[in-house]
Amino acid sequence: MNKWMTELFVWSLAGAGLAAGQAPNIVLMYVDDLDFDQVSVYDHRRFPCYTGAKETGNLKELSPVTAYQNGRFLKTGEKSYHKNPTVLTPHVARLADEGVVLDRFYLTTSVCTPSRYSLLTGRYASRSSRLISETPPGAAPLLGWNSHMDPGENNLAKDLKAAGYKTGLIGKWHLNDYDIPEIDFSAGYGGHHIRNGTGKGLREFQLVGSYFQPTADYGDPAVQKEIGRIYDAMQKRVQTVSGFDVVDRLYYANYGELPIPKHMKAHNLEWQTEGALEFIDQNKDGPFFLYFSITAPHGQYFEDWMEKDWRVTPAGMLSEKPKGMPPRESVLRRIQEAGLPLQNSMATWIDDSLGAVLGKLDDCGLADNTIVLFLSDHQSRGKLTVTEGHRAPGVIRWPGRIQPGTREGRIISNIDMLPSLLNAAGSAPAAGAVVDGQNFFPILGKNAVWRDSLLLETSYSRAVVSKDWKYIAHRPPQDVLDKMDADRIAAEKGDGRRHVGWSGRTTNPASGMGVRFNADQDFPCYFDSDQLYDLGNDVFEQHNVIARPENRENVEWLKRRLNQHLENLPHAFGEFGRKK
Repeated sequence: MNKWMTELFVWSLAGAGLAAGQAPNIVLMYVDDLDFDQVSVYDHRRFPCYTGAKETGNLKELSPVTAYQNGRFLKTGEKSYHKNPTVLTPHVARLADEGVVLDRFYLTTSVCTPSRYSLLTGRYASRSSRLISETPPGAAPLLGWNSHMDPGENNLAKDLKAAGYKTGLIGKWHLNDYDIPEIDFSAGYGGHHIRNGTGKGLREFQLVGSYFQPTADYGDPAVQKEIGRIYDAMQKRVQTVSGFDVVDRLYYANYGELPIPKHMKAHNLEWQTEGALEFIDQNKDGPFFLYFSITAPHGQYFEDWMEKDWRVTPAGMLSEKPKGMPPRESVLRRIQEAGLPLQNSMATWIDDSLGAVLGKLDDCGLADNTIVLFLSDHQSRGKLTVTEGHRAPGVIRWPGRIQPGTREGRIISNIDMLPSLLNAAGSAPAAGAVVDGQNFFPILGKNAVWRDSLLLETSYSRAVVSKDWKYIAHRPPQDVLDKMDADRIAAEKGDGRRHVGWSGRTTNPASGMGVRFNADQDFPCYFDSDQLYDLGNDVFEQHNVIARPENRENVEWLKRRLNQHLENLPHAFGEFGRKK
């Protein structure tokens, strides 16, 4: 532990008055792809999101298909932005009134696997041993869904368990591959992939997602037995890797990738929430750490979630409705009574889940001694880029320690959660553990020294963000550059829409999107290899001002900071960072 961290640790013990038996409980609700326009505590016109971009004239819809369907995420008739910006999220608002709203909460990577890795380890995802094994330190890694957790490394669950906490994971994991010896995913259920030759050319997650044939009868007892067998194997795998005492209501990955029949692939937020409430109830004598990692909304603003079968779960079919949340029909009623589009209902459904957790803490008399964090793993806008998709909603309540109704404008990140929460628990990271984050609790509400910049890493792109500025550098390998150039030439001869992005991934033109997640529509300068944004005046990142002479000093400072950040990490990146 360095001198700075030691001082903050001492401050925490003194300032928080920790003593035996007083360690706070911790509930960390990690929401999947939640945007600023899906919670009521942010002004959507000042924070980067689809609705704000649309209302301020900073969204240029490039085709009718993307305007209405946004590729794979929206059903026909829905848009990537709210038609009416009002959302009903009273429980998030309550949390904000009783705690602090983070205005500059950043995820170090803008897709879910590395975001979760960094949250739980306090480290940049480029430190993942899986990623390093794939890409030696001398080359730049493709950082996407490949930063898996290793069973030998420390994480928040293991460190809090060592401090005397009972630890529980409820919901989404998405931090390991599908190398589970008990199941031959390549064969398919009943060997249908082998028999029909349907597994050829499929990627690993596609093999898993199609383990059951589309026509599989999920009412068949044999099918349900196989679902249960796979679920148990996945549950044991996660428990072994993560170190959580309890792993329940598990979504091993996104529901579309799970080895369950097609009609069972859906969010079941009530089932997940019931598991969270049971964990709190069973461990109310504390201290406990609940990592409540819900699967919703994932993608965008579905309005058809309420039509899904409430019985379906990755563990099999339910026979009784889960308890704890208001019924789905009541969400619909409240949305209609407020005169809002059904598209807005997803936000309220998620808010109901948070409300159930807050209510359980109240009922158990735990609210005053529980840190509650409501965080998004990244936004849907800007996913797989180093734009402000890395910036997402964050609200934290800690009664008696955080001033109610405050806002924090300094840059706080997911890598800061491990050192901050361990410090709050009166503990510290495991001896010898690498931690890239810092304890932010001492700065809240105070004019204290804090970081001047943060590194962002996604795909073959890196960025450094400061109080007012962001510098972006794209440095993919030559084969990706060649592929992008060929795609550019093809687009110039066709409809002008390009489909190969900085990750090297090709998007099917039939999807209606340009590059992956439609980033070329949302960010006009997407294909510039170097970019500079004045975030104070251009939060939607529409104007690359790197060529302006008056910005030269800012660019040079940001480049130096990028280099300094990367020097501490394993890989080289273009002209930046460590060379080996």
